[in-house]
Amino acid sequence: MSHETAAKRIDRARAAQALWVQFSATDRARRLRPLRCEIARRMDEIVQVISDEIGKAPMDALAGDVMVTLEQLRFYERAAARILRPQKKGSPWFFYRGTRFKEVLEPHGVVLVLAPWNYPLQLSVIPMATALFAGNSVLLKCSEHVPQTARLIQELCAVAGLPDYLVQVSCELREEATALLQARPDFVFFTGSHRNGQTIAAKAATLMIPTVMELGGKDAAIVFDSCDLERTVNGLTYGSFSNAGQVCVGTKRIFVHRGIYEPFLQLFLQRVRQLRIGTSVESDVGTVRLESVKVRLRVQVENALSRGAKLHSEWRADDDVTTPVVLTDVPENAALLVEETFGPVVCIASFQHEADAVEMANASAFALSASVWTGDDRQVERVAYELNCGSCAVNDVIRNIGNPQVAFGGNRASGYGRYHGAEGLRTFSRIKTVMVARRLRRVEVHWFPFRAETFDRLRQLLRIRHGGKIRTGMKRLA
Repeated sequence: MSHETAAKRIDRARAAQALWVQFSATDRARRLRPLRCEIARRMDEIVQVISDEIGKAPMDALAGDVMVTLEQLRFYERAAARILRPQKKGSPWFFYRGTRFKEVLEPHGVVLVLAPWNYPLQLSVIPMATALFAGNSVLLKCSEHVPQTARLIQELCAVAGLPDYLVQVSCELREEATALLQARPDFVFFTGSHRNGQTIAAKAATLMIPTVMELGGKDAAIVFDSCDLERTVNGLTYGSFSNAGQVCVGTKRIFVHRGIYEPFLQLFLQRVRQLRIGTSVESDVGTVRLESVKVRLRVQVENALSRGAKLHSEWRADDDVTTPVVLTDVPENAALLVEETFGPVVCIASFQHEADAVEMANASAFALSASVWTGDDRQVERVAYELNCGSCAVNDVIRNIGNPQVAFGGNRASGYGRYHGAEGLRTFSRIKTVMVARRLRRVEVHWFPFRAETFDRLRQLLRIRHGGKIRTGMKRLA
C-alpha cells in the first residue's frame, strides 16, 4: 500500500467520524444494533467461513468467535450511553469555592485496529465495534491469512447500514500496517504476538500515537490437592487444546501438587487421547494450518526433547494436523517455557508448597491470564491475588474472558491496556476535564499582581491545611 492510499483512507475516515460523533451515544447504539442482528442471522455462514479458512473446529468458531462477539455488542448497546455519560467531579472547597468540575469522554478520532487470524471475527469486530460505540471511525486491518473473513466483516457492516467509510476493512500484507500507521491515525489497537507488538508500539511512539497492546501469553494453571480432580482434568484439557492451542489465554504450563501429580497426569493423558481432531461439528480440536506456526512448534518441541524433556503423547506435525503434545521435565530455560507458543503443546511440572507454585507461575515474562484449581476458599484469596496476570479464573479456564461486563488485558510482556466491559469504552475515549467558575471576581487572589502579603497568607494556609500548628497559623493570619 502506498502512503498516498493510506492517507486517503485516513482522510475518508476523518470525514466519516466527524459526522458519526454528532450522534449521541444512545443514537450510536441504536445504529449499531443491526450489525449484531446481521451477525446472528448469518452465524452459520460465519462459522463455516472461519472453519474453512483457518481450520477451526465449528464449536470453537461458534462459541469463541460468534457468541463472544454477540454478547459484547449486546452489552454495549445497553450500557454505552450510561458508561459514556459525563461525570461530575469534586474539588477541594478550600481553593475552588464557586467552581464546578466535570469529566467528559470524547472519542480519539480515527482508530487503527490491527487484528490477528486465530479468532478472526471476535478479535476484529469487538475492538472495531467498541471504538464505534465510543464515537470513533475505524480502519480495520485483518490478518492477510483470513481474506474471506475480512470481506465478510466489511459486508456485514454495509448490510447493517453503517455510514460510508466509517469502517474500512482490509487484509493486505503486513506492510499495510506500517503504511496506515505512518498516515497518523489517532489511536492504535493491536492484537498479536509480542514481537510484532513491540514493532508497532515503537513506531507509534515516534509519532506520539497512543496504543493498546494485546499480546501473547504463557498462561499457568496451579492445581492443588484439594481440587475436584475430574473437573480439573476436563477443564485443563479444554484450556490447553481449545482451538488447537492457538489461543492467547490457552493453558501452556500446568503446575500440580506433588500429592496428586501422578493421578492427575494419568487422567489428563487418558483424556487427551480421547480428543477428536478435525473440522467437523463433533471435532474437539481444530487443525494448525499456518506453516510458520508449525515450524516454530516443531523447533520448540524438538529443542525441549533434546534437553531431556519427556514426551507423553504422539508427536506428529504434518500439513493438516498437529496433534496435542504433553511434556514433562521441561528445562526452565527451554524455548517452550520462555518464548511464545502458539499450538497444542502443554508442559506439566510438580510442586510441593503453595509459595513454590506461585513463584513458578510468575517466573514467565508473560502475564496474560491464569487459573487456580482448589477446593480451599482461603487458598483462593491468597493465590489468585498473588499471581501476576491480567485475569485469573478459579476452578475454570478461558470462560472468564468472555464476560462482556469485565475488563480484559495483560501485564508485562503480554502487553498493556484493557478492553471489554466499561473499560473498553474508556480505552477508546480520552478524558476531557471542564471547570466552570460560577462566583466571579474581577481578580482572583492567585492572579497578577503578586504581593508579599498574598504569598505569606498562602504559605500559612498550606501549613494549616497540611500538618502545621493550627493555633500558631491562625494567630499569624489574624
